Amino acid sequence: MNYKAKLTSPNPVAIRKGQTETHSPDHDHVWKPVTCTVCQAEFFIGPNRIYGSSSTEGECAAELQALLADDHQHDRTHHDSSNLRG
Repeated sequence: MNYKAKLTSPNPVAIRKGQTETHSPDHDHVWKPVTCTVCQAEFFIGPNRIYGSSSTEGECAAELQALLADDHQHDRTHHDSSNLRG
């Protein structure tokens, strides 16, 4: 697949399910998907293969949920990918 962007980060990342714009080849998306409670958009989250994560899966999921809720509160569209603090 030909992606337009490559997300590289030592931190965990979130990638929207089904999008074809961005990929994160340095990450394992092994944690269970996170679903936006408002619009039901699904995101795969996971740590960097080399650096791992100092945050737990639950902490990263909560961080992503907060970002998604903030998008809706400010009438913004969700990004295809997000760099989490992890």
